Amino acid sequence: MAETYDQLLRRASAALTAAGIEPDGARYVLEMRSDFTPSQLRLHARDVVPAPVAKQFEADLPRLLANEPPQYIVGVAPFYGDLFEVTPAVLIPRFETEELVAWAAAEQILAQTGLDVGTGSGAIGLTLAKQLPHTAMTLSDVSAAALAVAKRNAASLKRQATLVQSDLFAALPARYDFIIANLPYISRRETSVMDASTLAFEPALALFAADDGLALFERFVAEVANHLKPKGSVYLEFGYQQQPALAALFARVLPQAQVTFRRDLAGKPRMVKLVI
Repeated sequence: MAETYDQLLRRASAALTAAGIEPDGARYVLEMRSDFTPSQLRLHARDVVPAPVAKQFEADLPRLLANEPPQYIVGVAPFYGDLFEVTPAVLIPRFETEELVAWAAAEQILAQTGLDVGTGSGAIGLTLAKQLPHTAMTLSDVSAAALAVAKRNAASLKRQATLVQSDLFAALPARYDFIIANLPYISRRETSVMDASTLAFEPALALFAADDGLALFERFVAEVANHLKPKGSVYLEFGYQQQPALAALFARVLPQAQVTFRRDLAGKPRMVKLVI
């Protein structure tokens, strides 16, 4: 029997809740499969779901029940007003990272060059390419599979950027007006409190770092000054418990840097700017 959008969503949400899984993923999948905004899905709540959409959603539901992220199921994730392709080769962009992008975009309007290290899907660097149209953006990642996703996003969003495969700065000899990065910063000791879906499906390469999550920061900070123009800026995201360790790292390795920490909208210290 044909179901309305509301009936289909209620049934799926009940099944997910019974399995101990966040039911909102069903709404997101149904929106994307129907090419609806959230308000459109509400407006069409009493409409019968077209047969092709219903069939596709029935195929999606077991994946949701297996705790697969809905963004991977439909292949796209929202970020800063755009939809970015995502695959298990890249992290799903988080809302909190939009705050880091907004900070850089507000301050770097005169920048000629910018670098996004560890770009993943390209969400940070390609968003800045839109927000800073006069800035030549370079996007790098150690993962060829991640760069392939970023390249497709650059094409679909019609953003100009240079993509480079590089382990941090190894293949990046140039100097930039600013550098931005969301490096892997999670300690393996935190797995017991992490979301099961993240652990099962998102790439460990982009999540975890040794030395309590600080290993990539230590390498990055040791090299970054050689890749900045005079008075260049660095913008970094980090774990909310890492500010003391990072402050000590910056003071030891970059004592000349002006360091500004910033809290996210939830009030947690999550971002830092260095002027070197």
